[in-house]
Amino acid sequence: MWIRVARVVVVLMLPLLAIAGCGPSSSTSSPSPTTSAVPADPTQSASDAAPVDGNCPTSNTTAFAKTKFLLHAGLAFGAFHRYLWKPYQAGTFGKGANGRVTAFIKGGLAALFVKREVRLASEDVKANPTLCRSIAAPLASIGNDVQGAVDKLKGGDASSLSRVDSTITSAEGASSKGGVPVVEDADPDLTSTPR
Repeated sequence: MWIRVARVVVVLMLPLLAIAGCGPSSSTSSPSPTTSAVPADPTQSASDAAPVDGNCPTSNTTAFAKTKFLLHAGLAFGAFHRYLWKPYQAGTFGKGANGRVTAFIKGGLAALFVKREVRLASEDVKANPTLCRSIAAPLASIGNDVQGAVDKLKGGDASSLSRVDSTITSAEGASSKGGVPVVEDADPDLTSTPR
């Protein structure tokens, strides 16, 4: 299993390194005065810490920020579509549907996974000036929205999943427009993630 994950990471990273380049950055340098700080409180939501254009860095503050963003966003968006969006479209979450309990269990696990990966992707977005200006806003709400959507889904209200899908589509579009297209992982492993 680890070999498969390592291969996927290598396959995703090589072209990105060639295209994106590393740019001048150092993981040991202190952030510039215009850099938005990552929240120290893990209970603080991503939207509370979302930078606005004035708080975006002027240069990379973390090495390989774009590459890390693409990895985490690809995992998060792929997990959402595989474990939440596709079962919703297939009617698996409906009352009396075959496999409903399993779909809810996988969906709940996927929601936690998506929330974590979006948080990690947000940290990487805040470390790169291009990403910060183009994708910070749509990305900030995805983590909390997906958890709320799963909670509403348990009560039979599936409308929130459509909103999360729309937000993900918006984030992917903004990322592509910024020159960093996200490639979703179609088979994300919800039990482990490289950092």
